[in-house]
Amino acid sequence: MGRVYLRERVEHTMMADHFRIREMVPTDADAVVQLAGLFEPVSTTVFQGIEAEDIAAWVREHLARPEWAGFVAEVEGEVVGFVFCQDMEGQPSRFVFPQAQEMAYLLYLAVDEAFRGKGIARELIRACENLARTWGRTGLLLDVAEDNPALRLYKRLGFKRLGAQVFLSKPL
Repeated sequence: MGRVYLRERVEHTMMADHFRIREMVPTDADAVVQLAGLFEPVSTTVFQGIEAEDIAAWVREHLARPEWAGFVAEVEGEVVGFVFCQDMEGQPSRFVFPQAQEMAYLLYLAVDEAFRGKGIARELIRACENLARTWGRTGLLLDVAEDNPALRLYKRLGFKRLGAQVFLSKPL
């Protein structure tokens, strides 16, 4: 069975209270960069230490790939949250467990602090879940720092710990 990609499905648009979740498009890149910047330099994300124009280019490049997708949350036309997801089927995995190939990877979730607690993160994750189903994936996968406050949200939404990875270093 062939893979189903984002561009082949009906656009996911959702209104909940006063925010709207929609598919991310390349013109959202600058807003995503600005929002991601709110979490730097404390973030340990993929964007840490990268110049804004390089992040915007990364966003546009990855949105053009069929195995990547993003969603944004808008309030009165302003992007206040976003999420990226990747179909892991056939992708080189940085994870040590084989079931990663059967999942979609939630790479980055961010919601402006002023708009937290309104269900935006939950709905962004739900958008990724719905897309993962169209891709034929069995679940969502993410990694998060132990002290990230979002860990509580992920547990409430049914995410379970798969194991622990320990990072070690040795000065030379």
